[in-house]
Amino acid sequence: MHLPLIISRFSNLLFFVQKTNQVRLTGFNLQKYLADNVDISFYGKSEDEIWKQIGKSIEKQNTEQFKKAIVPIKPIFASHWQKAFKNLLSWKQYFQGNSELFEQVILDIKKLSGTNHFLLSKIPIYLVSDFRSNDKDINAWFSWMPKQSFIVVEIPFGLKVSSGLFQLGVLAHEFFHLILKQNKNLVLRINQIVEENRGLFEKLSKGDILDKMFFEELLVSSFIPEGYLSKKYFDLKIATDIFSSKDLLDWRRSVAFKMQQTAKKYISNARQIDKEYLEQLITVIKENAK
Repeated sequence: MHLPLIISRFSNLLFFVQKTNQVRLTGFNLQKYLADNVDISFYGKSEDEIWKQIGKSIEKQNTEQFKKAIVPIKPIFASHWQKAFKNLLSWKQYFQGNSELFEQVILDIKKLSGTNHFLLSKIPIYLVSDFRSNDKDINAWFSWMPKQSFIVVEIPFGLKVSSGLFQLGVLAHEFFHLILKQNKNLVLRINQIVEENRGLFEKLSKGDILDKMFFEELLVSSFIPEGYLSKKYFDLKIATDIFSSKDLLDWRRSVAFKMQQTAKKYISNARQIDKEYLEQLITVIKENAK
């Protein structure tokens, strides 16, 4: 199948501007605006569409300042873009080359979510180069709206294409979030559990992430990329060297380890995530929080 992978020069330019400290407007902080409205860089598939969205959110005067401010940074970006584009193209080929395997993973995710009407081809996947990141792996996030959703994959500048399949799991993790949202009853059940355990999640999230998203992150990670789905499709080992849950990544790995047998049972039996699974997940979280 064909994955809707997009390498947009203009979206990469705006992402570059957001990360650089070379642009500052009098009375209008361009970097802060782009950081606070990071989605804006990816609305629409053309430069005109993105400018239209920017124009809706800021005053016309600021839009003109915006356009003028990025003019001097374009030559700097151009030198960066020549190498970045080649690397992004390699990553695009990596994802596309593994698209059939990825589709199999998505089918299992749809079963787990109780969702039949989700078209993978309708969700744009934007690839952007992050020249300031020293991370040794990609980062990804999703934007969800009823009429327009997309996924952004941030790739550290110069990061070579992996010979493994973990990165497919990272992408599938973000799709899992979007697919979950198609099942309104499941979303309501998740919200109810979070509300019933509000104190617990406020303590664990420390205000760095919304309580609901903290729980949803652990739910999705109990399957992928840290959990059993990655073991099934990518032959990746589930981490066992977790001594304490200090941050979200630790929590994700710990939950994946402790939920792996239950996750395997649900996947093997094509069983939808239900009250029983969610309650077991809460039990694991409470035990780890002691």
